[in-house]
Amino acid sequence: MIGTAEQLTSFLKLVRANNHFRQSHLSLYSAILMYHAKAALQNPFRVSRRELMEHSAIHSFSTYHKCMKDLVDNGLIGYWPSYHPRLASSVMLLNYGEDYAEQV
Repeated sequence: MIGTAEQLTSFLKLVRANNHFRQSHLSLYSAILMYHAKAALQNPFRVSRRELMEHSAIHSFSTYHKCMKDLVDNGLIGYWPSYHPRLASSVMLLNYGEDYAEQV
């Protein structure tokens, strides 16, 4: 299990090496890390789209969904949307670690 600081460090290395990621990706990933820590580092954990958008300062649904798709497609997170108005979606941080960031 990689700690929150290590996850963020690896993500920042990946962002530096990949021009595809923008500020919105960083903000969303940081919000996901915050909720992961709030969930006592359980994996997967539940969090609502509204909370993630609020804490990442993303105001557009399309930007949120694009960033989530990019994070999933790049193997950074697992994401299972709930589609239920009162049940939060499931997110899992994937342990890509230092090796993944160095390969990109």
